[in-house]
Amino acid sequence: MAMTYDELKENVQDITEMTFSPAQLSMFTKQAEQKIYGFIKDLPLLKKATNPVSYNGTVSYTLPADCLYVHVVYQQLASGTRVPLIPKSVQFMREAYPESPESTLTDNKLKYYALTNSFSNNEAGARLELETAPRFNATITIVFEYQYQPLSIVDINPSTSQQQPWLGVNYDSALLNATLVEAARFMKAEPDIIQLYEQQFVVSLQPLVDTVNVKLKQDSFRPRSAPAQPLTVPAPAQPPQREG
Repeated sequence: MAMTYDELKENVQDITEMTFSPAQLSMFTKQAEQKIYGFIKDLPLLKKATNPVSYNGTVSYTLPADCLYVHVVYQQLASGTRVPLIPKSVQFMREAYPESPESTLTDNKLKYYALTNSFSNNEAGARLELETAPRFNATITIVFEYQYQPLSIVDINPSTSQQQPWLGVNYDSALLNATLVEAARFMKAEPDIIQLYEQQFVVSLQPLVDTVNVKLKQDSFRPRSAPAQPLTVPAPAQPPQREG
């Protein structure tokens, strides 16, 4: 059952029997989302593939704001064929392909890509940038797949946005219980209350973890340097033992 942010706030205050400020509820919710996404960072459902992107091969390309990390980058040729590029460090690309005249490069076929940060005095506005090599004084078309983090349920305005709160729609129970854990910690609730909320969070998180483990089992059939390790849900905190 889907849950809106207004419903989430109402449920948290009803269950805890406390009234919180909007800023506090926002903080609890975003902390809960970060906690959940930390356990499901490789979830296939949170993977995007961009449409073909054309840009001048002599400059870097700024990645979307919701990009957490890149899975693979392709160059799309005029024939429509997509050729995967090899990931390298920025230092390697700068040394292997210095600022040489692009006019000597005629085949316009990329080989490598590297990720770097954009230079910005505003840290909040810093973005990942994609650089490719060799460099060409021509238009290059690339396609890349990346992992993203959905927009927070706190920042979505249902009346104006077409985007749905991903956790609120798909895993509202995990979101609610994770938010309750953060609220209980803020309240300095009794250890048994915090333990109860954490136990409920562990139970509600299990469907998400199971989904990720299915993906890891599928990946284990591919050659890997190390076998895929299934994810486990966090163990609930234990209350302090009283001395007799």
